[in-house]
Amino acid sequence: MVRINEIYKKILKTKPSGFWPGFSVGLFYFGYIFFWFWSVRSLVSFEIENKIFAFLIILLPYIITVAGMALFWGVFSYSLFNFFKKTGQVFLPFFWAGTFVLVEYLRIWFFGILWAGPGALLGSHWTLGTPAYLLANLDFVRQPAAYWGIYGIDFLIVFFGTALFLLAKLRGKDSKKILVFEILSTIAILFFANFFLTLNKLESENNKLVVSVIQTKNPIKTFYEPEELLAGFSEKNKLLKEAASKSNVIIFPENADFSKTLSGFLDIDSVPKYFAGLSQKNILIIDSNKIPEREGLKSKTILIDSKEGAVGFYDKKLLTPGGESLPYIAKIPLLISERLTKNYFVSSRPTFIKGEESNVQNHQSNKVKILVCSDIVSPALARKDSNFDFMTNLNNLAVFDGDSFIEKQLLSMAKFRAAENGKYLIISSNFGRSYVINPLGKVINSTESTGYQILTSDIVPNQTRTWYNKLGDIPILILSFIVVLLGLKTTRSRDF
Repeated sequence: MVRINEIYKKILKTKPSGFWPGFSVGLFYFGYIFFWFWSVRSLVSFEIENKIFAFLIILLPYIITVAGMALFWGVFSYSLFNFFKKTGQVFLPFFWAGTFVLVEYLRIWFFGILWAGPGALLGSHWTLGTPAYLLANLDFVRQPAAYWGIYGIDFLIVFFGTALFLLAKLRGKDSKKILVFEILSTIAILFFANFFLTLNKLESENNKLVVSVIQTKNPIKTFYEPEELLAGFSEKNKLLKEAASKSNVIIFPENADFSKTLSGFLDIDSVPKYFAGLSQKNILIIDSNKIPEREGLKSKTILIDSKEGAVGFYDKKLLTPGGESLPYIAKIPLLISERLTKNYFVSSRPTFIKGEESNVQNHQSNKVKILVCSDIVSPALARKDSNFDFMTNLNNLAVFDGDSFIEKQLLSMAKFRAAENGKYLIISSNFGRSYVINPLGKVINSTESTGYQILTSDIVPNQTRTWYNKLGDIPILILSFIVVLLGLKTTRSRDF
């Protein structure tokens, strides 16, 4: 039987080795993943007269983010070349996979720490760039996230990659047989996971809801002309009245500001009458407003029953660094640059305050999970207060000028959030397309383009809880930690 350290010796002869291969791959990979940073360029350039300053505002965060994320892949690469050299080849795919999961978990934590600002929500939230999302369109891979989440998918990606690599390199028949057995066994587990997930997905006709999304195209500006505000409100008003004739639930995107604008046109007694006149039945209207409060701005989602008025609210928790909060790491260079250029565009902008209340809101017999824009990147926020019936994501791509690249990444994340929790997920978008995703993470309905329009679809709320919804990432993290310890123990015992 060929020992795995013989293969390692061959690999080590190929330079470079250790930290740099992983770091180099990470630079290219995350440089690609975060290229949507540059879609903010037009907005920044519009607000800032000094074009060099505008360019640097994008360039510096881009470099710091890409290099910071690549650092962890360098650590992963270093561990492969230094900690598992004498581990038996049969177990090596598990050790590499477990190590990668732990490194990815730390990387996601680090992103939040790196770009933390006042009111930051620290934790394993910023899952941007996780390799699992690259496979979001593969039902066979995505659907079992209901058991093990995105880290389980990452585990499988590295496991299969390592096992196939060793299968091609090893010459011992016994070793190959064991590796083939491991690969086939893992594929069988995936097959049965998919089989049981789809076995009991018959939906009750009696529990259906008709949901409508009002898609908008409101640009982000410092100042809006009265004609622009009136035109936008008129479009939303027309679409709302049309949707009210056929829907149980109507969802606006983030910062639609419909109810806030409406209260500016009507007196306090006329607003309830307006909503009550939309339909003879009770309609739930989910609206999003930018509300100035004593402690600061809030991205506030308001739930309005057309007959009963406001029945709940949720303030966005996961604030976007640079857009809604100013990161600590950016304060000193911004102060220096702004004093030199006499332009106080960034630091003078009001910052948002994160919410503290639950993102699950009750309406009649349904519990609605609300995720506002960047909330969708966090598996933890999506499963938090895990007893809910369906999910909605109020999206706003105006700051990215409707960039399709970031939209596709966010859609991949949304597919996983739906699959992880086994719930319908409705995406209402500003400057992007809107979607309805089923509990298996598959898009069943969408708008064909951006701009003002309505998307209407049937959904079936359910109270079923997946294993991931109940347990989160704890099982796969424990498994990864155990296999890494076993790998280190095996390596150490072979040294003696």
